[in-house]
Amino acid sequence: MSDYDPQATNARRFPRVITMDEISALPRLPFNTGIGTSIFLSQERDDARHFRQGVCWQEPDHLPYNWKQADFDETHYCLKGKIRLRVKDASGREVILEAGVGEHIYLPGGYEYTLEATGIATEFFWTSGPSPRFGLAELPEFSAALSKLRGVNRG
Repeated sequence: MSDYDPQATNARRFPRVITMDEISALPRLPFNTGIGTSIFLSQERDDARHFRQGVCWQEPDHLPYNWKQADFDETHYCLKGKIRLRVKDASGREVILEAGVGEHIYLPGGYEYTLEATGIATEFFWTSGPSPRFGLAELPEFSAALSKLRGVNRG
């Protein structure tokens, strides 16, 4: 019998490979109709201290997803399709950024962002940091679902 307790502090804080099959099997957090993400590296599931990572899937005609990013930076790396982001600064100026496969978008804090449909099925890898010390407390059900997965896929 092993002494391993997946719920113990720092129990999942070890080097490992995370596969796309594992990521695809994780619960999806819906952002809007036709767009959602699987967070595969988080405080809840992995004891990650400094950032979160996930994969976002977008249907060709997904509804827009908007957020104000005040206290963290983020990046989006396009794996499939095309990412389209409407970016607005504090004075209301807007710009549209697009990234195709193999391109990376940097999204610093202090801006408002909207993911818009491109007519193309899209997948992108994202990372954000620094992560809040309290994890995904603003999404208690999703946070609990990730925490429940701590004992799954150890290796």
